[in-house]
Amino acid sequence: MMSRRLMIPALSIGLGLAALARPACADPNYLEEAIAETKEAIAAGKQLEAASFVEHADDAIDRARSAVWQTPVDPIRKGIKFLRKAVKLAKGTSYDKRIAKATEQAEQALEQFQSVK
Repeated sequence: MMSRRLMIPALSIGLGLAALARPACADPNYLEEAIAETKEAIAAGKQLEAASFVEHADDAIDRARSAVWQTPVDPIRKGIKFLRKAVKLAKGTSYDKRIAKATEQAEQALEQFQSVK
């Protein structure tokens, strides 16, 4: 039988860890969010809206980086690289050809993300 001196700290540590633990069902699916943001970026790119494209692509990069922590696979990393290239192409430009090229990069990123599912 445990002594009272050991039981109280053991219970408090156990309860503290239980309070900090997140339930598995509360974890968001970052890959799904990255796919959704990438689709929004592609839609904005097809309408030649560079600012909106960059905003959605940046959000997709953030979600994809979180997805890599959950599922560390190469297609997600490749998708992130494509999105970074797309943002670099579209940021601060109004040239239709650059926005179209950035949209192509985002479409390649979307293919990478969807290959993981």
